[in-house]
Amino acid sequence: MNFGQYAVLEPFTYHFRKMPEWTWRFRAPTSGDELKMLQFMNRAQLQPDRGLTPPSWLEMAHREISLTFAGTTIPVKEDAPVEEGGKPLIAEGLSLEKIELILQAMPHEMIMEIWQAMGEHVPGWGYQIAPRAEIGDGDPKAVRDD
Repeated sequence: MNFGQYAVLEPFTYHFRKMPEWTWRFRAPTSGDELKMLQFMNRAQLQPDRGLTPPSWLEMAHREISLTFAGTTIPVKEDAPVEEGGKPLIAEGLSLEKIELILQAMPHEMIMEIWQAMGEHVPGWGYQIAPRAEIGDGDPKAVRDD
């Protein structure tokens, strides 16, 4: 299909800060991915002590990362780099549920790094940091110091 100027054709490749030889690739979210996220965010779970609760921000991070996953060079084994024929930690084409299970086994710092990179390169997705000038609609008196 041809979507002209609206299409993002190439996945974005991110290099990890502590291991720059390792990469994570994001594909641009589609309208269907947006719908899946909306359905996910609108689901609620019954918690015995709190009633109905929406997904947590961390569950949303895992879901966004899973939905946009397009590949990684994180190897399964240290001695077998993916570029030299080693198996990647997450194979392309895995189900959303299987990707999320692997993400749950990863260090939290890595997940936050991936989610922040997504926020910098995928509009409306990932960890979003509002620029200080935008907090309070540009009114310098409204800028918070936290």
